[in-house]
Amino acid sequence: MSFKDIKEYAGEQVIISSNRLVFNARKDSVLISSNQYINLSAGDKVTIDVGTVDSDSEQNMLLVNAPRIQFGLDSKGKTVEPVAKADALEEVLNDLMEVLEIYSQMVSAAAPPFIPGLQAAQTYLTTNFTSIKADLAEIGNVKSDTTFTI
Repeated sequence: MSFKDIKEYAGEQVIISSNRLVFNARKDSVLISSNQYINLSAGDKVTIDVGTVDSDSEQNMLLVNAPRIQFGLDSKGKTVEPVAKADALEEVLNDLMEVLEIYSQMVSAAAPPFIPGLQAAQTYLTTNFTSIKADLAEIGNVKSDTTFTI
């Protein structure tokens, strides 16, 4: 980040320093706006609480509106990776499994009956794809029911 450290900044600034700071808006909102960066930093953790856990309302959500979102930093030889859209990925995987299933059926039907195990291999493939498709479709299994990407 290119924001300047408090000690290095040469322009006008307001510094509020205390053992504890509380900002509370009793009737409306607390708004924070900046021309460049907003940096939240804590020695232990940063928490954002919205609504309640058992709430099903669209009002109780954390909305991040940004053209690019990155979780984590490039460090220790690991680089960040893009997040897959679960429904789109599920569709692609299902298409791939369907192609393999049809190919397996075609090979099994075209092969001479004396090739041992070919029919069993085709049945094994179809059965496992059915199980994998069910796992992909079930919310909470590999897809989150609370996190969405657009």
